[in-house]
Amino acid sequence: MDESSVARSVSVSDGRMAIDGSPTRYVQDAARRFRLSASGLRFVGGFESRDGRLEENRRFLAEATITDGALRRAGFEGEAGPIALTLRPLSQAGDQPRLLLMLGYRDEDGVSLPFAEAFLAPAVFEALKADMLAGLAQELTLSATTSLWIREEDRGRGAGEGLDWYLGLDADGRSAQPARGFIETIEWRPSPLAVPAEAAPAPAPAPAVAHDAEEDWHEGSADELRRINWSFRLLLLMLAFLLIIVAMK
Repeated sequence: MDESSVARSVSVSDGRMAIDGSPTRYVQDAARRFRLSASGLRFVGGFESRDGRLEENRRFLAEATITDGALRRAGFEGEAGPIALTLRPLSQAGDQPRLLLMLGYRDEDGVSLPFAEAFLAPAVFEALKADMLAGLAQELTLSATTSLWIREEDRGRGAGEGLDWYLGLDADGRSAQPARGFIETIEWRPSPLAVPAEAAPAPAPAPAVAHDAEEDWHEGSADELRRINWSFRLLLLMLAFLLIIVAMK
């Protein structure tokens, strides 16, 4: 388990998070958008038994990265690598069909790995499923407002500059605290490597046209030669008649 065994005090005051023994101060900025890019989108269907009930467990899986930045844990060294992204449908959209996002770390085989889970309104989930099955959704991007933290000195960074995002710590300072947020935009597209068959250039018909034109030229020339030969034969026939008439005289 990649977590600290040493308890550290964590305090939040005036919108700033401080960790005992660290000079860094962290703040939250609701104006900034956290952006994820995912590829290799794939659909998984199934059911699971929970609390004696059978529930459908449909979801999309993908590997995601932070756009122009990195995901870190406050008080820990290193940054998260690829993030396991799961997209699930909300059971009920309600009157306000929010798109929700949760980020954190989970233990898998004794190793703490980063994850992200998006919860989509049913209509959005079904639209994504239809486009993915039609080959129109292999890559996905989303932006969200979250409860993630940034370093106080990074607050003045421009929108296009890289930015480190931090998960907060639990009260005991031992483990990362999950972050939550609202997805504001979600977009998907085909992979640029996937070229639709109808978009591929059709073979140029030039050789066939040239061949047809050549055949037409030969046929036209043959017709002209036939007409010339027939006229020459007529001329010879008229001369022959004239010679016969002269001979008879």
